[in-house]
Amino acid sequence: MSALYRIQQFARAAGSWVRPAQIDAGPVSRYLSPAGIELFRAMPRYDQRHALAVFHSLWAEGQKEPDLLVAALLHDVGKTWHPAGGVRLWHRVAAVLLRSLSPELLEQISQDQPGSWRQPFFVQEHHAAISAELAEQVGCGSRVVELIRRHEDPPGVEDDALLSALKAVDSLN
Repeated sequence: MSALYRIQQFARAAGSWVRPAQIDAGPVSRYLSPAGIELFRAMPRYDQRHALAVFHSLWAEGQKEPDLLVAALLHDVGKTWHPAGGVRLWHRVAAVLLRSLSPELLEQISQDQPGSWRQPFFVQEHHAAISAELAEQVGCGSRVVELIRRHEDPPGVEDDALLSALKAVDSLN
């Protein structure tokens, strides 16, 4: 990703706004269970905006598979719902910069040390697995859970059409 893209992504995140009607009368209430809606509502507005953008992009591409659309709405929920607290926007920016400048340093500081300054970096780097666990806990099916768990994996030959679609749209939003 280019630096310009990341700057634009940051600006979108910082200026995000999700109206309650988008949750109450939109795809969130149509596709998520009450417990899933609770997870979605707990996400920061920029994560809600991102999840809705992924959902709508998939929909616009003709993707109507309910499991894929649920995964789109909950794929990043683990960044928020962690016992140690959520990942702040500055953690995300730092992780993106470190991933491109010094992946080894990011790996060193991304330790699962509850209460430590390192914990948000661990959550950021492992949010796909955390998100999948949370989706499973609120009753999402195994296909949704697997899509969420693998949405950050590098592209691979084992990707099916749904996972490939989620990865592609997620990277653009």
